Amino acid sequence: MRRTGFLLLLIMLAISTGAAFRFYLVAREQSLKLSETNRRLDELRHSAETQRIPAPEWREIGKALKSDDPEGALRSSLLARTDLIPWEGVLGGRMAIPGPESIWFVAPSWALAYVEDGHVAGYLLFRFRLRGSRIEWTPVDNETL
Repeated sequence: MRRTGFLLLLIMLAISTGAAFRFYLVAREQSLKLSETNRRLDELRHSAETQRIPAPEWREIGKALKSDDPEGALRSSLLARTDLIPWEGVLGGRMAIPGPESIWFVAPSWALAYVEDGHVAGYLLFRFRLRGSRIEWTPVDNETL
């Protein structure tokens, strides 16, 4: 009986040692896969950061416009230019950019604006240039929704 108990104990010890070793190997394999995935993720992040469309040079624009808020100055300037909107409003509406949050700067000298009259809407792509402290807006493309 003692022999059987001792033999059973040895078998259980061998099985648990084998199981522990197997779990160790699986955990090590998963750890290596996770490390590789993290490395790839870091590479993708770096690639995405280095290939972004450059933003406007806000410091230089601020100096030219003599403004502490050059982005706000550009937005205000574009909001005031309803003459650049190529569409007429319908059903008594007037086409306009709803507010400064509807203007996005998508490159060093490009802006995208959402325009609506409450019934129809669209997007306008503009190029802006600074002539001294004056802002020139040039419509480049438009698309109605």
